[in-house]
Amino acid sequence: MGLFTVPEARAELARLRPVLDELVRLRADAAELAASLRPGGRETSLGGMPEWKAAQARLDDLMTTVQRTGAELKGFAPLLVDFPAELDGVDVLLCWLEGDPELCWYHRVDLGFAGRRRLPDRVSVVSEEIAAGLFDGIAAHYDEDTFHGLVADALVDGLGSTAPERVLDVATGTGVAAFAALRLEPGEVLAIDISPGMIARAEAKAATDDPGKRITWQVASAVPSPVEDEGADAVLCASSLHFLGAAALRDWLRALRPGGRVGFSLPIASAFRPSEAFAAIVPADLKLPETEDDAAELASEAGFTEVTVKRLDVESDDRVRSVFVVHATRP
Repeated sequence: MGLFTVPEARAELARLRPVLDELVRLRADAAELAASLRPGGRETSLGGMPEWKAAQARLDDLMTTVQRTGAELKGFAPLLVDFPAELDGVDVLLCWLEGDPELCWYHRVDLGFAGRRRLPDRVSVVSEEIAAGLFDGIAAHYDEDTFHGLVADALVDGLGSTAPERVLDVATGTGVAAFAALRLEPGEVLAIDISPGMIARAEAKAATDDPGKRITWQVASAVPSPVEDEGADAVLCASSLHFLGAAALRDWLRALRPGGRVGFSLPIASAFRPSEAFAAIVPADLKLPETEDDAAELASEAGFTEVTVKRLDVESDDRVRSVFVVHATRP
C-alpha cells in the first residue's frame, strides 16, 4: 500500500466511519456476551455462545476491512487507526483515536503515540481519483435532490436570451445545468466532470432530455478545462466552485471569448456544513462568501466585469437552503 496524503486519509476515514461505528457497537456486545458466559456471569438479552462467536467473527471481518484500505488498526479498545504518510520528507503516521471528531493528529513513525502532534493547517491537494470516487458514490441519488434543478435554472436564466454558440458546463454532475442550457438553443454544450459515475447518469438521461444530441459528455478535469483559449461563449458551474478553488475562475476567464458570460453558484459561508469526506476536498484558496458583496468580489478580483449576485433561498424539508447565484462578463 502507498502513502496517504492528509486529504486522502481524511476521505478514507470518512468512508470507514460506518465500519468503525459497528466495531465499537460489536466490541461492547462481545464484551457483554463474554462476561455472561463466565461462571456466575450476569445473563444478557444479547444471547449466548453462538452470538458471542458471531460477534467475534464479524469483528474480525470489520478489522480486516480497515486494514485493506492501507490504514493500520493499532488499538482495539479504544480504537486507534494510523494512516502511513509523509510530512515535509519525514515518515509519519496520521493518527485517529476513537472519540476524535476528525483526523487532526500525527506522530513520527519512530516516536509512537507519545509523540502525537496536531497537524498543521496546510494540507496537500486531494487527488482527483479520491474526489471522483466521492462523487461517484452519490451519483445514483443525486437527482433526487430537486434543489440542483432550481440552481441550474437560476444560472441559465441569468445568461441572457442570446443563443450562445458554445456552452461549457464545468463539474456538470448528472448534467442538470447542461440540460437547462438547451433552452437557450446553443450550438453545442460541452459538459465535463471528473466523476465517471456522474457522467454515466447524465448520458443515460440524455436519450430523452437531449434528443438533438447537442451535449457532449466528457470525463475530464475542471481545471484546466478541455477548452481552447476563448473557445466558449458561456460557462456554467452549478454548486461546484467551492470544490474547484480560485483557479477555476481564472480558467473560465481564459476559456471565454470577450463578452462571454459566466454563471456560477456558491454556498453561504455560515451555512456550509459538508460531511467530513467532502470537507477534505474543499481547497483553501477560495474564501466562501457571507454576503452578496463578498460573492461579487470573488468574480471582480478574478477579472470579470458586469457582476451581479442574487441570493437564492429555497425552503425544503423544514429548512431553508441558500446559495449565491453569480453572473459576470469576460471583458
